[in-house]
Amino acid sequence: MSELEAIASTLSHDIIAINETWLDLNGKHLPAEVSRKGYVLHNVDKPSHSNRGGGSLIYVKEKLQPQIKIKRATEKSEILHLNIQPHPGQTIKIVLVYRNPTCTAIEDDEFYDCLDIILSTPHETLIMGDFNLPHINWTTRQSQAPGSKLIDLMNTNSLQQHVNQPTRRNNILDLVMTTTDLSINGLEVTDKIGDHQMIAFSLEVQDPNTKTQHKQVLDYKRANSELVKEELGRYNYEVLLNNKNAEECYMKLKYKIATATDHHIPRKRIRPTINPPWFSQEIKRLINARQHSYRRLKRYQTEPHRQEHIHACRAVK
Repeated sequence: MSELEAIASTLSHDIIAINETWLDLNGKHLPAEVSRKGYVLHNVDKPSHSNRGGGSLIYVKEKLQPQIKIKRATEKSEILHLNIQPHPGQTIKIVLVYRNPTCTAIEDDEFYDCLDIILSTPHETLIMGDFNLPHINWTTRQSQAPGSKLIDLMNTNSLQQHVNQPTRRNNILDLVMTTTDLSINGLEVTDKIGDHQMIAFSLEVQDPNTKTQHKQVLDYKRANSELVKEELGRYNYEVLLNNKNAEECYMKLKYKIATATDHHIPRKRIRPTINPPWFSQEIKRLINARQHSYRRLKRYQTEPHRQEHIHACRAVK
């Protein structure tokens, strides 16, 4: 308890998350003992306190307006899911988890099904906590059971894992994962608390209400292709390129084409995007459909659901 109080009183981060608190806020301990001014405290305790270990809590600064969504605790795992609002109209899902290394296959299925449900709803997502999966190769993102179930969850939901240093002895047990639309900066594995190292990082959050810098691109739909052809057809290319090497010919042609497009193809202003140009809304829709079909196949394990997933995978290809 004294170590937990020390952590809460010395750190000044916007969010502080702790696993294996061994707290019993419904009996042995008082909320006032671990509360902190300026923060909202949410916790989940083990159903039974017959064994040591377990219990998770998270401090979130009041300005982030945290709203609790899911509190799930069994003897072997815990999930604490809340939403924060860094800016008006913006929601980010924060998920703190604990998974006991002795989880059975059935208990793991229930644990990952709950995470899958959380990830199936929109909004950027941060998942962090002690997964107790030391045998995952994070370079290749491959693992035998039980780590393969986490890899499947990550692949299905396009999650990135950011911790690449040991957090307990020589093992990476504590993980920080985000959806691809959320960025992590300055992640460090720092001081030891109990038998684990602390992890500190910054979450890059952009204000959706801030005006984004537009860029100008050629608007080919409004291009006057006939005038482009006419201008390029005026040149005598034998004279233009006479006695020039390949590099000089390329630069000369590039300049003439650029001049013609500037004259006869208007420009338009667009918002910058993190997605490549080929990543259309249709492709995004097909990928989402594939992910949803995979979730249904995992849940129901029937032949119709298998066929549905096969068709969804083919559609993406």
